[in-house]
Amino acid sequence: MDGMKPLIGISSFIKREAAFRYVSLNVNYPNSVRSAGGLPLILPDSFGEEDAEAYAEALDGLVFSGGGDLSPLEYGEDPRKGMGSVSTPRDRAELALCKAALRRGLPVLGICRGHQLINVAMGGSLVQDIDRELPGSIAHRQDPDSMDEPWHGILVSSLSLAAMLGSKRLAVNSVHHQAVARLAPGLVEAARSADGVVEAFESAEPGRFILGVQFHPEALSARYPAFRGLFEAFAAEASRFREERAASSERAASSTR
Repeated sequence: MDGMKPLIGISSFIKREAAFRYVSLNVNYPNSVRSAGGLPLILPDSFGEEDAEAYAEALDGLVFSGGGDLSPLEYGEDPRKGMGSVSTPRDRAELALCKAALRRGLPVLGICRGHQLINVAMGGSLVQDIDRELPGSIAHRQDPDSMDEPWHGILVSSLSLAAMLGSKRLAVNSVHHQAVARLAPGLVEAARSADGVVEAFESAEPGRFILGVQFHPEALSARYPAFRGLFEAFAAEASRFREERAASSERAASSTR
């Protein structure tokens, strides 16, 4: 063990103010990663495939954050009524990074948009607008100013996710209008809301940490301890990945001496 904190990359977005553009991210993301024992590294919103490979090689874990809609062109559909704004540079960078991270076996956590992005990167599709496409659905968009408050219930079907959260039934926050439609190969449902929306998924492969949650645990973890467990489990997996990679490098170095 090298005793170093795992390096956790967190995706960001561009915020425009007047003539200026800023790399932006809600402070709850790095704070949650740091409090769980990780070393957060905020990534730019766009880069090429070579940089995606380099980031995946350098990092011990990866968080895909929330934000705007993914372009439906990325999962083979045209936009329908209800679609919001998209960012092609961010979509392409994050999809390339997600695929590179999955090839290397990095622990990956997707939150809201990030949950949807992992599903698309692995071959799934999205509901473009819940209100129009899922009649009878509950309200999935609470006031963003109250993101630190639970909004609706979910039922957790995964034993591992239930262990992280400490319960199979709990209330989560919700600020999205899109959702998983076709779940990608290699993923299994881990939680859903009463109307059938997929609220979490995980890897179908034992021993792989791929977790997507449609809610925002980073906005709840400071006030509600149940959500800290999710980040602690993720940071522990990133630490294990770091240690295994270091041990593999040491074995390779020893074999050449």
